[in-house]
Amino acid sequence: MRSSLALGLLASALTLTAAAFDCKKAQVAGHIYDLSPLAREITLDSNTTTPPTVTGTRYVLNPCAPLKAEPDSVPAIDRCPDGAWVCRSITNYKKDEKPRVTEVNSVAGKSSKDEPVLEAKASGSEKPAEFHWILKGAEVEKVAWSTDIKFVCNKSAKDQDLPTIVGFKDGVLSLEWAVPAACALGAGDEKPPSDGGKDKEPSGSSGGGFFSTMFSFFVVVSALYLVLGVMYNYLIVRATGLDLIPNRAFWREFPYLCSDFAQHVWSMVSGRRRGGYSVV
Repeated sequence: MRSSLALGLLASALTLTAAAFDCKKAQVAGHIYDLSPLAREITLDSNTTTPPTVTGTRYVLNPCAPLKAEPDSVPAIDRCPDGAWVCRSITNYKKDEKPRVTEVNSVAGKSSKDEPVLEAKASGSEKPAEFHWILKGAEVEKVAWSTDIKFVCNKSAKDQDLPTIVGFKDGVLSLEWAVPAACALGAGDEKPPSDGGKDKEPSGSSGGGFFSTMFSFFVVVSALYLVLGVMYNYLIVRATGLDLIPNRAFWREFPYLCSDFAQHVWSMVSGRRRGGYSVV
């Protein structure tokens, strides 16, 4: 009973949760990229004439999150697999006949735990002009599928522009996407605030960050002190009730110590104002 309580207290104090892929603060070669303007489901279609039919290939992708589940109106066999970030489907069209889906599979992402990897070739503090978004998908006929999106920094383009299909070869879907979101944020490139920068006081921002950090540090240390102290008193000292509070005697006298200290300081300050003489 005591050991389980101790483990529970320790876990609650020290547990850290892993952060999911954050498109708004994507890191590549030590630089920050805001890919959130691209966070949407995008559809890319291409058709090939295959007499007497037309074969349509469709790619649906979202660079920031897995695709949403398709509606129940779509047959289960024709839906993209759960956890897919990029889905590939092939549909056969023939005159006077209903379209027939011949293939559906994930080209990126196999489960909810899968996340893309961002890679770039850069040296030192140089901002990469391009980087790659890579994520593995399903395995089809012993060939591992994957998607490689080449992001290119292009400030003259629009984030609403669609990526270009470079090709699909040996199970690898290659795309190229030239957008402003692919440009690294940093000195001179940071996005302006929503208020246009009015009444901004940069001199106070660093101080606020310092005190905020110190306050957070104080809270974490205090929590650890309390939790570990309670565990020690409960497991080792066998204390109960208020005696579980670590150093209870000190905290009981703490207000009086503060009062005595304040009176001492006040006496010193008052003495200096009177030139060092005390009233007799």
